[in-house]
Amino acid sequence: MTGLAPTEIHALAEDAYSYFYPLVTMDVSRMQLTHIEEGALGRSLPNTFAHVRAFPPADFHSVVAPNFDTLYSSLWLDLSGGPARLTVPDAGDRYYLLPFLDMWTDAFAVPGTRTTGNGAGVFVIVPPGWEGEVPGDATVIQAPTSVLWLIGRTQTNGPADYEAVHAFQDALQLTALDGSALSTAVRPPVAPASVDLSIAPLDTVNRMPAVEYFAYAARLLAQYPPHPTDFSIVARLARLGIVPGEPFDASVWDDRAREALEAGAKDALALQVRRLNELARIENGWSINTDTMGVYGNYYLKRAIVTMVGLGANPAEDAVYPIVVADAEGQAIVGGKDYVQHFAKDQLPPVRAFWSTTVYDASGFPFPNPLDRFALGDRDPLTYNEDGSLDIFYGPTDPGGAAQANWLPTPDGPVRIFMRLYSPRSVVLEGGWAPPPVTPR
Repeated sequence: MTGLAPTEIHALAEDAYSYFYPLVTMDVSRMQLTHIEEGALGRSLPNTFAHVRAFPPADFHSVVAPNFDTLYSSLWLDLSGGPARLTVPDAGDRYYLLPFLDMWTDAFAVPGTRTTGNGAGVFVIVPPGWEGEVPGDATVIQAPTSVLWLIGRTQTNGPADYEAVHAFQDALQLTALDGSALSTAVRPPVAPASVDLSIAPLDTVNRMPAVEYFAYAARLLAQYPPHPTDFSIVARLARLGIVPGEPFDASVWDDRAREALEAGAKDALALQVRRLNELARIENGWSINTDTMGVYGNYYLKRAIVTMVGLGANPAEDAVYPIVVADAEGQAIVGGKDYVQHFAKDQLPPVRAFWSTTVYDASGFPFPNPLDRFALGDRDPLTYNEDGSLDIFYGPTDPGGAAQANWLPTPDGPVRIFMRLYSPRSVVLEGGWAPPPVTPR
């Protein structure tokens, strides 16, 4: 062994596990989503867009907490052959964003309405270390890693808007720098042979033995370099024998060292689960997470936790997702009770784009309901009160009359409620606004 005591190995393994968790999860997700099966939702070959064409139905259980505000456009971009050219059409007055995530899950570039505007544009995405000339009309995006995940979102104002959104999606064109087609060859995996692409990536990662996990991470580290600010953690992990560009050799480890390594990885995952509800401020019964979202700096634990519960998170400047944790009386929201959320006229969600609120079942999925309605927002024909305030009703009981336009039915059992604030104003980001409480009625 290296002379490290088991307690030191345990502590280093905890740090290493959470540091690598996003990288390992991204690679397993990449393999699964570029492993084509007939009828597989959201899967495509590398360098090929997969567009979601409709909101999910009531029996949709493929992705937790799907939204009913935007249609997705997913792309795994492999730059190993050189730069890629992305042409984006004029979006008119339609809000959209095209977040690029590196393999460490940082949303390092987000073209779209908030940043580059809604006019037509050309973006050249350049791999690390590439030198050359790009067309003068193009905006250059420097990629930190040679593989990226683009998770585009395009504002969709209900099913009647699908045709227009499809036209925007279809006009997103990806080519090589010279206009030729990009290769769709799947990058050879470096994952252990035990990786099962038929199950959810998180299940695969969470079940992986520590020695296998760290050996996998070391191989990925050779392909996807750490961020420049990662010097200190990388230097620390070298004490475990995890060094960029070198394989992780566990054959020199004795049984006690392996046990400490395994225990450290297990405790790191338990810490991620335990700290999940401590990362955001709680106000009016809502959990509101804005700090270091989407771009995490050296907050490796938070980056790992967000990977675990919401891989592909946006920077808060693009979208904030308040989540109900309790009603106005401090109790859990349940489907058998009726609630109201009252927005004073001057307390409506402060956004530059749009907002919504969505009800899910206990597992975070849509569910059959009398209205086939899962979300409401400022683009819906809501009924406002005479003083300009707004009441949103949640529960099993139809409030009747004009109030039905403001009603979201709830399922039996525990209920999850998410708000979505697209392009929130600074008062949200600075902690000066929170959604009003959900009050029993």
